[in-house]
Parts: sequence; structure tokens; C-alpha cells
Amino acid sequence: MHNEFGWSEFVCTALVQAEFVFSALVCSEFVRSEKVPNTQVYKEQIMIVHILPPAGGFPAVSYNTDKVDANKGELMKVANFGALQSLMNVRPEDYKNHLAMVSAMNKHVKRPQFHVVISAEGRTYDKHELTAIGEEWLAQMGYEKQPYLIIFHKDTANNHVHLVTARIDRTGKKISDRFEKIRAVETLNRVLGIDAKHNAKSDIENALAFRFANEAQFRMILDSKGYVLRERDGLYEVIKFGKLQETIDRNLVTERLSKDADQQRKVQLKAWFHKYAAAHDTSLENGRKGYQSEFAAIMKVKFGVELIFHASGDKPPYGYSVIDHSGKNIFKGGEIMPLKELLAKHVSESPAKEKPRVRYENNTNQLNYYAALLKAAMYNYPDLTQGLQHQGLVIIKNEDGFTLHDPAAGVFIITNELLNEKQKQVLANRFSTEQPQRQHPAFPGINLASDVDDDAVLGMKRRRKKKARTNLR
Repeated sequence: MHNEFGWSEFVCTALVQAEFVFSALVCSEFVRSEKVPNTQVYKEQIMIVHILPPAGGFPAVSYNTDKVDANKGELMKVANFGALQSLMNVRPEDYKNHLAMVSAMNKHVKRPQFHVVISAEGRTYDKHELTAIGEEWLAQMGYEKQPYLIIFHKDTANNHVHLVTARIDRTGKKISDRFEKIRAVETLNRVLGIDAKHNAKSDIENALAFRFANEAQFRMILDSKGYVLRERDGLYEVIKFGKLQETIDRNLVTERLSKDADQQRKVQLKAWFHKYAAAHDTSLENGRKGYQSEFAAIMKVKFGVELIFHASGDKPPYGYSVIDHSGKNIFKGGEIMPLKELLAKHVSESPAKEKPRVRYENNTNQLNYYAALLKAAMYNYPDLTQGLQHQGLVIIKNEDGFTLHDPAAGVFIITNELLNEKQKQVLANRFSTEQPQRQHPAFPGINLASDVDDDAVLGMKRRRKKKARTNLR
């Protein structure tokens, strides 16, 4: 019996329990598990590699072929099974027997099955991309020449593939499982093109360039990038992906402390706060990324100004900080606008001119829908600008990449949530070579209900007037 899993902080906490051999998450944000001391898991995932417990008899073969027979899975890759691959009708028992024959070369290993799941968040990677990732991951983990199966599963909200092979090679030698937990993460990072150490160095240099008044503010800058800082022996250990990435001499931080705030920037921020807090809802909602508001989302997307609200447990926030990524400053929120005053602001528009509420968190179905629209704009038109105009969308360039904006529906979505690595590079190239100032959303947008189901998303009638159904390449 194999447990499928979802994407939530509750499941992530469960993954570190003893019943699982290992779950490696390539993500950005830590939460501590109260049930397992000194264990850290992540809250905002991009991709998971999950090594299931070893087993004898290769039951994972039947489990996955049953999924295929039930039209809930698809056999994507059969590799290194020799003459077996030339047969027309291969039974699950045939695959099992072959794997057992290879494993019989080593009598000491009683449970030779190696069963791995690689799962993307939502539909960010399709079956072909996940299969390619699985192949490369197996190769770099030392299983390239092993007989293996890759099966794509399509019966959950998150696209994922199962990898099934043997831990014993054809010479009878067990493939190394030394530091397997750490290597699983590092290998997936490499396959996805994530150079954690290089990124950490760059992020540290960027953080040190900020003007900050105390060490807590410095830590907050890196925390906003998904790092955990741990102080030890006069150093800050910079941790991400569950591993030490860099260290910072604490003296390097303390010597950069500055009480001389950028007064001119503070005046500018105050003006923006008064202007946009009057036009956008400042009331807070406690979401998966902490407290958020429509106003906070607008400030981050439009100006690169991030609001971090501080709260104790489930209690309402008692304060907030302002990280000015664009201006390289960090302020106490009260220096810009007292929290009480900020939360008292209300949208002052008449009902006749009421505009859609800005959506700063979007469910999976909405993400799938906007991913389809964006890909259509990228691939189905002569240029990106024309595609965006026809879809009624706008791309906004910000410090960390791009944000997709649907003005009519009040939706803002970071494009990293919609595209895979290859598609993100295509977007960056096309954006830089075209004229983004030509973007004008010519068509009225749609307002998606929060409970649109998959069928509605994938086959919905286009609500925008005079629009053809989106066809992706």
C-alpha cells in the first residue's frame, strides 16, 4: 500500500515521521516540526522527491501497472530490460521477474526495490518534462544502467512520476545509498538548474547592500528569500534546502548597521502608502504565506516593497516591517504608517465603479487557467505583446522576475507559479526583445470563481467576448 500525498504544511509535517524513509523538498520556506525535534521541513514547495521504503518482491511494479490499467497512470519509460522490451504484451510479473533476477546477484540485500516519487506542484510540469527529470535524476544518482520504469500519475492535483528500479546492479554490487537523503535533494536541485550556493552568495551580497538598523532587520531580509540564519561562534550560518549554503562573519553585519535612515525614501514610501491604501483593501487575511492584504500585494508588485506582518501564533499582528527591495532599505512599519492607521484605511469607491478585488493568493485551478492563457500568449501569436493584448493580460517586470496581471479580474500572479524553467527563460527572452510598453489589455477580463473545478478550467467556455478557445502547442 502506497500513500499518495498532497501539498500542504500539514502533509509536509507528516512526511518527516518515521514511517517514511525520506522526503526531500526543493522549496524556499522552513517550518519546524514540533513532533520531530531538530527536524525542519518546508512550507512552500516547488518539487518533491520522495524515496519510499525498500521492499522485496517489487510490489511497486503492480501498484503502478494497476494505475495504468485504471487509466490513472501512463507508462512513460521502460529502460534496460533487454529482450523484454521487444515483446508486444509484457505482464507486470515479467518486469518483476527481471528485476528480481538482477537483484538475485546479491543475497545480502533482502529488500532491493528502489521506489521514488518526483512530484511537481499542481500542473507546473507535464508528463514529458517530469519523465525527463526522472531519467536525469536516476542517472545522477547512479541508476542510469539499471532496468527501470517511469510511470506518470494523473489522478491527483499534482502531476508526478513514479520511478521503480533495483538497488543491485548486474555485477551484484549494491548501488550506494550513502548520504542518499542529502544527495536526493542536491541531485534534484542540479537537474532543475538550481545552484543553491551561487544563489546564496548573491542573496547575501544583496542583503549586505541594504541599509538596516539592527541584526534582526538583516536577518529579515534573507528570511524573505527563504533562508534560515543560525548564529554560531561569531558566524551566521545561512541554511536553505535543509543544508548549510554559506556563512557570514557576524562582524560584517554589525559594521554595516546604520541608524541613518534614508529620509527621502521614507517620505516617498509614506506618500505611496497614503495613496494606495486609500484605493486598495488593507484588511489582513492569514494565508499560507502569513498575513497578506490586497494593499500589500499591490506594493510588492508595483514598487518592490514587501510588508512583513509580525504576529504571535494565531493572534492578530502587533506590528509590521517594510522591506524596500528596490531602494535597498528596511523600515519599521510604524515609521511609514502606524499599523492601526493602515488597517483603518478603506476603499473609497462608489458601487458603480467598484473594481474586482485583487487576488494575491490563487487556487490550483485558477493557476492552471492563467498558465494556459499565458502559454497561449507566448506561443500562439506572432509576438508576446500581441498575445497578451488578445488575452487581456499585462506582464509586470519586478526584481524577482515577472508578474502576470489581469486588470479586469484584479488578479496578480507571479509567473514562477505558472511556468517551468524552460518556459520562464522563453518569457524572459521575449520580454527583453520586445516592447513591453506596448501592452494594453484590449479586452475585458474574467472573474473566476474560487471553486472552479478541473473540467471547468480545462474545457470552460471562454468568457471573454470574441475570444477563440486557447490551443497550446
